[in-house]
Amino acid sequence: MSQLYDSTSYLREAESLLQFGTFDWEIGQSYIHWSRGLYDVFNIPTHDEEVLNFDWYIQQILEPDRQHTYELIQEAIDNQTSFRAQYRVTNYEGKELVLLSQGRTQVHPVTGKLHLVGITADLTAKVQYQQELENKMQALDQSNFELEQFAYIASHDLQEPLRKITSFGERINSKYRENLGDEGAHYLTRMLGATQRMKLLIDSLLSYSRASRPEEPFTPVQLQDVVKNVLSDFELRIAETQASVSIGSLPTILALPTQMHQLFQNLIGNALKFNSPERSLTITINSLPASRQEIAEARLPVGQNFHKLTIADNGIGFESKYSEQIFTLFKRLHGRSEYEGAGMGLAICKRIVENHGGAIYATSQSGQGTTFVLLLPEQQVTVI
Repeated sequence: MSQLYDSTSYLREAESLLQFGTFDWEIGQSYIHWSRGLYDVFNIPTHDEEVLNFDWYIQQILEPDRQHTYELIQEAIDNQTSFRAQYRVTNYEGKELVLLSQGRTQVHPVTGKLHLVGITADLTAKVQYQQELENKMQALDQSNFELEQFAYIASHDLQEPLRKITSFGERINSKYRENLGDEGAHYLTRMLGATQRMKLLIDSLLSYSRASRPEEPFTPVQLQDVVKNVLSDFELRIAETQASVSIGSLPTILALPTQMHQLFQNLIGNALKFNSPERSLTITINSLPASRQEIAEARLPVGQNFHKLTIADNGIGFESKYSEQIFTLFKRLHGRSEYEGAGMGLAICKRIVENHGGAIYATSQSGQGTTFVLLLPEQQVTVI
């Protein structure tokens, strides 16, 4: 008896915490037997047998959901199968709830009567949370879109006045530099240097905006060809640094061709830029199928096939504590006088990889080189 009491007590406690209850209805009878949990869900203070009948329950279902829910229950009864239905109801006090009911028919072992038994759970809080989350995500997407539009328009509109400043500055430098004196020539040099940095910043902002708003379709892209084309672009730079580049077998994926070129251009260019003067630069590019653990750790869909691409170099590297910060906009680990750039290349890489439903991260040690890891899906999943 004590065990039975404990079991009943634990069940009631579980029903209260998880906001669910069970039901048992003998088909054809009016009264539905509910557990205490369903009384709590509907906020009914006492066992009112006159209230708990099938007709009353159906009427509590909101009109848009009523007919469909009734048909699901009736189909389960007619075919002696199971049913599952999510629907909206009003409780005993008129408050709207979202419920999920699952049930099945079974023959009572003693009476031989057909019963519909199952469980009903209150999903109201969960549905409200999901709706609030969706609203916030939509607001965030809209905000991001507006910021990207602003960055694109602002950067584009700044191009023309910057060209004029640069053009007039270069004319002054070529025609009147001797008349400026040492101090004037110094100021002019600094001004022209600042305009070049501004141009680099604007170009980077435009690249980031374009990466945020892909305008081309996804097509099969042979990454082997992409990397070879990028290396061809860097032919002179590779010769100057005497770099050795090794390329393994790279896959074909469904991707945006232009963005893939930009992605590898930025990563290989990064390796060429941050080479160590103490040794010859080596760059190794490889690919393997990503494991389920690697996909899960990157918080990517485990059911998809991903390729794990690595771009490793033996350059100057960086301290591991900066491994996440390097992908943020305008983040520079070195002074402008040491290495050129606007500090946006890796932020663009991150945006491109995210556009493709993948992930990117880096491992490094100061003075020991850097490895960039890309997890890119083989196919693009369309959500309908």
